[in-house]
Amino acid sequence: MKDAPMKLVVETRAQSLAGSVTADPQGPLSAHFNPAGLDRVRGTELAMGVSWVPVMSIKSKFTQAVDPSTGKLWAPFGGWFNHGIDPEAGQDSSTRPYVEIPVIGALPWNLMAGANQGIAYHAKGSSFAYGFALYAPFAVGMEHTDPTDPARFLGKSVSIVRMILAPTISYRVTKTLSVGASFGMGLARMSMDTRMRTPNELVALTGVLGEATVGLEIPIISELTFPPPWFGGGLSPYEDIGGLKFSAEDDLTTSFNVGFLWEPFSWLSIGGVYQSESKAEMKGKYTLDYSKRFQKTVNWLGSSPTTIIIAAMLDLPTYAPEEHTGNMSINVIFPAHAQLGIALKPHRRIKFLADLNWTQWSRWENLEIVFDRRIELFRLTKLLGYKGGDYTMKLENGFKDTIHATFGLELEPIDGVFLRFGYDARPTSIQDSYFGPIPLGDMKLYTFGFGIETKNISFLKPPERRYKGLMDLALHQLLHADRITKAVYNPFSGLNYENELTTWIINLNMTFRF
Repeated sequence: MKDAPMKLVVETRAQSLAGSVTADPQGPLSAHFNPAGLDRVRGTELAMGVSWVPVMSIKSKFTQAVDPSTGKLWAPFGGWFNHGIDPEAGQDSSTRPYVEIPVIGALPWNLMAGANQGIAYHAKGSSFAYGFALYAPFAVGMEHTDPTDPARFLGKSVSIVRMILAPTISYRVTKTLSVGASFGMGLARMSMDTRMRTPNELVALTGVLGEATVGLEIPIISELTFPPPWFGGGLSPYEDIGGLKFSAEDDLTTSFNVGFLWEPFSWLSIGGVYQSESKAEMKGKYTLDYSKRFQKTVNWLGSSPTTIIIAAMLDLPTYAPEEHTGNMSINVIFPAHAQLGIALKPHRRIKFLADLNWTQWSRWENLEIVFDRRIELFRLTKLLGYKGGDYTMKLENGFKDTIHATFGLELEPIDGVFLRFGYDARPTSIQDSYFGPIPLGDMKLYTFGFGIETKNISFLKPPERRYKGLMDLALHQLLHADRITKAVYNPFSGLNYENELTTWIINLNMTFRF
């Protein structure tokens, strides 16, 4: 995981500068990047923007791993199954964008898009400025449509989104120093649709014993003790044992941002922002289904007096339905983030920006899905060392905190026309020994933006008019767009994983000043 979802689609100018705007925030969406930037607003500003992700392709490859202790390819139970070759080894995986919006649900045509709006007011001579912003500080999702894609065991589709409304205030402490804060209130939604398998030594053991005891029939004794085949035939470590699908929401999540902006000289500004973590306590519905072979394995535990006694002693299930549905809950921590930036303007047409970013991904140690009933799968896997409990599915993320720098360059070749460039090399928060639900590796982002401010271009200025009433005022604002900018669980034990991510993100933003 990365902090990429936290700022790629919040505001167009910021995206085109790779998010390096902590020391140079502008407009109502300073609520996110640095609330102190609201002090720069003059009069009233209304910002309206839209983001679109037409391409998010993750090309992945799975290969059989080598056991360092033997130097041979690793396989459960000495390679008993499939000649020791994982059927997913050598397979490729492909991804496309997918997102589910709170309340609305999945967008049509696999559209991954979002909108942001904001309004701010700063009276002339006042030390205070006020504003509201509506945006998604966190949004990420992907889908694997090929039914044979190995990633189906990690999530045929996964989506996590948080959208907020953020009232914001800034205060000018001195002529060169401003501070600000915003308070975010909003909705969060997470959905997942995944198949499951368990390439595990003990799972393989059930399959080995099942195969070895086919036809091992001792009249009467077998029916009273261990009816053949044992474990109903057992399980293969490589097979699909079932699937889980859920969707959950939290109708009220909260967070806050605080920041400062120091501008000691016209050519230098320094800014900092702290964005708090937000805990979403989501509730929703789930559907869990089991494969025929898994059902046979569980049902075998209730097939004789001996197996029933053993199952009762070990608290194991004796019956597995084909499918059941119910209520579930999941807590997700959207991590805290801090950013410190500097902006240098050696020439009136050139501006350099650089930011240092820190994200506390270690707070997102795991995902725990709590169900409203005891789950047969978890009860059975207690024999394999699973310690999450009968009601809980625990997915360990093992994320680590990340620190990285971003850079931006803004040029104004002619008055009112801006060219913007950005570079962001983001390290992954995923450790080598973990494989989470959104396995993104290191990422390099190159951004470009083009902006126009009509107030500085004489031939784009409309003739002066007088306006009466609210409707005329609305028309006045539509004709005076100041700025238009366009910018660009572990089901895979024993496998090595590589991926290459390619994504295109397009933003359009318009700001009206009055």
